[in-house]
Formats: sequence, C-alpha cells, structure tokens
Amino acid sequence: MLKIYSIPAGEPISGDFGITLNGQAADAYTARVSAIPFNRVWPGRQRPIEQTEIASFIYFAADQTVTVALNPAKKFNDVTVRPLSKNIKPHVKNKTITFDITEPGQYTVELDGFHNALHIFANPVFDFGVSKDDPDVIYYGAGIHDAGYIDLKSGQTLFIEAGAVLRAAVTAHNASNIRIAGEGILDNSWEERDKTDKGPIGCMKFFNCRNVEVSGIICRDSVVWTATVFNSDNVIFDNIKAIGMWRYNADGIDFVNSANGIIKDCFLRNFDDCVVLKGLKGWDTRNVENIHVSGCVIWCDWGRGLEIGAETCADEYRNIIFEDCDLIHGAHMHMDLQNGDRAKVHDIIFDNIRVEYSRYTLEPVYQNSDDMIYEGREGYMPQLFYAHIYNGVWSKDYLWGENYNITFRNIQVQTDNSLPLPPATFLGVNAEHQTHDITIDGLYINGKRADNIGKFPVKTNEFTYNISFK
Repeated sequence: MLKIYSIPAGEPISGDFGITLNGQAADAYTARVSAIPFNRVWPGRQRPIEQTEIASFIYFAADQTVTVALNPAKKFNDVTVRPLSKNIKPHVKNKTITFDITEPGQYTVELDGFHNALHIFANPVFDFGVSKDDPDVIYYGAGIHDAGYIDLKSGQTLFIEAGAVLRAAVTAHNASNIRIAGEGILDNSWEERDKTDKGPIGCMKFFNCRNVEVSGIICRDSVVWTATVFNSDNVIFDNIKAIGMWRYNADGIDFVNSANGIIKDCFLRNFDDCVVLKGLKGWDTRNVENIHVSGCVIWCDWGRGLEIGAETCADEYRNIIFEDCDLIHGAHMHMDLQNGDRAKVHDIIFDNIRVEYSRYTLEPVYQNSDDMIYEGREGYMPQLFYAHIYNGVWSKDYLWGENYNITFRNIQVQTDNSLPLPPATFLGVNAEHQTHDITIDGLYINGKRADNIGKFPVKTNEFTYNISFK
C-alpha cells in the first residue's frame, strides 16, 4: 500500500523537483531553511531573508518498497541520498534520478551539496485510532486552517490529518493524558516573536504536564524553540519532523527540567540545537533524568546536534541515552555536553551514533553587525565530541558543575575524501569541578577503528582525567 496525499489549495508547491512514487505523480511542499550558518544574539527583529533559501519536502505512507524518480529543475553533477547508513545508491539516467526506499524513515536528496535539498518523509501505514466524532478530539481535516493559539486540556487529542496544514501554536498547562497526532503539518510561520503577548510559543509548549504524546506530524517554521517541555513527565515524541526552521533560536525538541522522556524516529532540521536537554532558573527544583533518544535523523544548521546544556540549572543530569541516530549535517558540535551551571552530569551514553562529514559543510560564524558579510569556508569540521564546564553568557547559577561517567560507544564517522579527522574536546575548570571518567569504546573513521587517543585529535586540560579509548 502506498498513500500519496494532495497538497491543499493555497499551499505553495515546489518547482525544484518533478517527482513520481511508484510511477504516480507527487508534489512537494516548500520550507524556508538556513542557507548559511550565520547567527547573532537576538537583535530585536527576525533574521534577514537573504540568509535563507527554499528547500522541498514530501511525505507519504507505505508498507511496500517505493521507487522514487526525480527530475530536478537545476543541473547537477553529484547526487547524495542521506542518511548514508541506509546505503541508498541513486541511479542517474537522462537527468532522472531513481532509487528505492524499502523502509519507513526520513531521507534527504542533495544535489552538489546541501543547498535546496529535497526531504522525504516515508511514514509507516498506521492507524492513529482517532475519531472526529470523539468530543475530546480537536480534528483538522485536509486543507489549510488558521487556528491561532490552541490550549489543550487533560484528556484531549489534537489531530492533524494528512493533507492538512494547521497554522497554530499549541500549549498545555498542568494537563495529563494529552496527544498531538496525525501526518499533517503544524505551521507556525504566522507567529511573530516580537509581536505577541503569549510568549511567544513556537509550534508547541507544555508546562507541568504528564503523559504527553506527539506523533507523526510535521512541524514547520517555528518562531522560537519548536517543541518545549517544562517540568513534565512521561513525554513521547514519535516520528515527528521539524523542517523550515530558519529563524533565530529555532531549536528542535527541548526538555527543560523534565524526566522520563522519549524522542524516537524523528527528523530534526533546525537553525539552532536539535535535541537539547536544559535546566533553567525557575524550574530547577527538578533534575533532568531518564531520557531516551533513539532512531533520529539530525540536520543541524547552527549549534549542536545532540546536546546537554548550555543551561544546566539542576542538581543532576543522569540516566540519559542517545542511540541509533544519524547526524547527517552539523555546525559547531555533533555530541555536546555544555555544563554551564551547577549540575552534576553523569551516566550519559551515546551509543551507535553515525556521523557524516561533507566537504560542503560551511563554517559557522557569528554576525556582529547588520552590514557584516558571511565569509565562512567550506570543508569545516564540527567537533565530534565536546564536554566542558564553564560559566558563560547563558549561565544563571554562577556555580560550576561536574561531568563524569560519559560513554561514547560504537561511533561511526564517515567523511568525504580529503577531509581531516574530526576534533574532540574534554575540559574541566578547576580541581573541584572536573570532566572525568570518559570512555570512548569503538570509534570508527570511514570503517577503520581508531586505536588510541594519540592518533585521534582530542583536546584536554589539566582538569580532565580517566579518558579511556578502547
């Protein structure tokens, strides 16, 4: 079975690709994304459009092999389908690109680098078990809907049907057993960060909630952090997609002083950190613990891919696992522990993480003035691992923490030819606040095991100890 959904009237259709799926014509949506990693501290207005470009995306549901055929509008020399771990080898004949998708997941097609990419969201055929006649269901069918602010109450479900574009920002306060589900688009492009009395919200924010599920939907163009969870328990993000995040501070999924969370099988392309575990003042009576991130595809246009911090206002971060993820593009750091406050960050595992380095990767640069021109170089190498202790611009405790019992296991790095080894950094700050007991157990560069720290560029200082490299 293959389900292809029509784009609703009034929604722009991408002209960058002609597309067929198993011989059936399909249209792609558009999303505004970052064109260059050029960022600045919030200047009181939104990011210049000149720093962005248009990307395309398509979604469908299938329980069979899908043959994708693409006819790009532009000329190209090289085509890459990511994640590389899927081992999809596209065939090009008479300017038509073809390849098979054999399983659900998120894929990107890039022509001569990352610009104007096509994103493909292949959903499983799935029954969400939602009825529009249920009084506890807020149901949006195919078409464009201008809903504005939606506040979910306990027991409610917000359902966005395939073929729907819901222009909204969703909140929940002190609610339990709530759900956002469907295959449609939650669009936040209408919200203006500097012209709202509600926050702003972004796509969704949950405060003091329990038993929350967000599944299937596509989040587009969030005004700030895309999906944020404050002081909440038992929250699941399952197969959500974030695309079109070009504005300042457009994080992906942020858990703030929350526990018992799951992020699985998601695609996050964000202009700022993608998966972020934060501790903020005002919420910091709660630890950040028991978080499991798995099966995700990460494209970071600025900042960090999988991150703890930079704000770590909590006593402890513990029992956190990142596993089986593909980091297909990065900016500053791929796997990062920024301990900027008082927390003891420990018992953290990064396992079976696949990291891709492209010769087209651009150097991230801070913009210091309106007339500054971006001049970043290609072939930039983001940090592979980074863990440090510091007090910086985002710190609020003005106390130092500690990082320990951190494991990086079975890390697979794939680099384009001619690129150097990726760097890594582990730093403490003084004798009482150190980064220690770090295990790198199985690091592979282009399929070859890195044998020891001497052959791999790891930066440390005198307040770092017990780094084992297996």
